[in-house]
Amino acid sequence: MLDTSLEQLRHQFITLPEREVLALVQKNITDCAAKISLGELRQQELEKLLSVAEANSATLQKKRERLEQQMKTVIATREAEALQHEILTVNGELNTVDEESLAFMEESEYIDSTLASARNDLGQFRTAEIVATEALKLAEEYKKAEARDVEEKRQRLAESLDEKWSAAYELRRSQHKGIAVAKVKNHVCGGCHLDLSPSEVDLLKKETDENRECPNCARWLVF
Repeated sequence: MLDTSLEQLRHQFITLPEREVLALVQKNITDCAAKISLGELRQQELEKLLSVAEANSATLQKKRERLEQQMKTVIATREAEALQHEILTVNGELNTVDEESLAFMEESEYIDSTLASARNDLGQFRTAEIVATEALKLAEEYKKAEARDVEEKRQRLAESLDEKWSAAYELRRSQHKGIAVAKVKNHVCGGCHLDLSPSEVDLLKKETDENRECPNCARWLVF
């Protein structure tokens, strides 16, 4: 049963709840950092887009000013109409550029807000990581201490056993994933979970310790 306890402790060590908590916190950190990185990249793109939009707007405004100056000097109706049409076209392009610039600025403001929140979350997650890491460390130390106690008991027991029994026991352990002995409960082998019939149980109880083994997994059985 001591080996069973050791196997259970090893499984508990691997599946500590604190380990899962830490993994979740670290995932949150990774996700949050990725979100910040994407936000910062988009901000850089928006800065470039705004710069281009501002340059386009300045160019269009100068073009409109030039056309308006020309309007003051023309006399022919057809030429005036052509200039007026061109001015309207430039105004339409300016409106488009201004709308794009406004959309870029609004998106930039939203991203700024999102980044501020994400950076705050990241700071909290990093603090939680420190706490979760320490909690896992303590839980691991506790499980290791439990395992050491069981190993010491096992060592004392092994030293008191006959060498023949010890050798046979270790052989079975190697054949059955570290568990050589299984307890029978409600006619079920605790090793392979095979249902034993009442007649099988009666026969097994009559066997000597070294011959009392599960007909399915060959582990020694105790009742």
